[in-house]
Amino acid sequence: MASIVAYIEVREGAVTPPSLFVISESRRIAQAVGATVYAFLPVGAISHVQIDQLAEQVSAVGADRILCCSDQTLVGPALDPTHGPVLAQLADHLRPLLVLFPAGGAGEQLGPPLAVRVGAAYVPSASIEIPALDRSPEPQSHRVLITRRRAAGDTVRRIDLGDLERPVIAVLHAGSPVGGLGESYAEVEMLPCPPGKHSELHLLQASSDPAAALEACSSLVCVSDGTPVSDLETLRTELPAGACLGTVGDFELSRATPESLFLTGVDEARLAIRAGAVWIVSGTPADLALALRRARERHGVLPA
Repeated sequence: MASIVAYIEVREGAVTPPSLFVISESRRIAQAVGATVYAFLPVGAISHVQIDQLAEQVSAVGADRILCCSDQTLVGPALDPTHGPVLAQLADHLRPLLVLFPAGGAGEQLGPPLAVRVGAAYVPSASIEIPALDRSPEPQSHRVLITRRRAAGDTVRRIDLGDLERPVIAVLHAGSPVGGLGESYAEVEMLPCPPGKHSELHLLQASSDPAAALEACSSLVCVSDGTPVSDLETLRTELPAGACLGTVGDFELSRATPESLFLTGVDEARLAIRAGAVWIVSGTPADLALALRRARERHGVLPA
């Protein structure tokens, strides 16, 4: 049976929402094509109780097995010198058909060198499509398409996982996971951390990243630079969970890969954001705030 490896990123002691979305998408693919979902959980030297708490979150959205590597060298940001060796060891052992990274810095740092090591295709800012194929009288089958839209939005590239004769490593858009796909607790297997070429690296200092929320947001609302501060504050209070607000002039916007991008009073051509879908909302920021408030009261999510 084919294997799917989903990379799990932990920030401030909790699994990031994009990581849960990666597990959810892996489960969706596995159900369509018949595969085993392995969640790879690299963490620092933490207790078994903390590992179990993280495992419960990952299991609930669809992981079949959890492969955890707990070592002090894995403290800090995901870098190839520290995280690459254990990830390469895992890929060499499982020979996965697909490796999925969540939105954020981990995939950008670890995906390309891993693709070189295992001879895989690398697809950043990707989304998954699973169209059904009617082959009557034979049972229905599915294709798995890895889709990437260019930042300019003018072209789309699709890779058929079944036609490709090598594995695919993809970094997904930030999205919202579907709950109830997995069990309450999946088996956890502890992996040894192999010594890397730069095992003497130590984290000297860390500071908060102002773009961290933008990297992980599943929905992004973008307004013009001249929007009054009062309107911005009103919009921020109306944003549901998983959504962020930005203006065209924000440099950090280039790091966002939301599932949905909402624009009001903004020329789409001025942005270089790789989003799964783009929605143009007419009216003023006050009109958008009203729409967000109504959507949150009805569904708790942004309007689609």
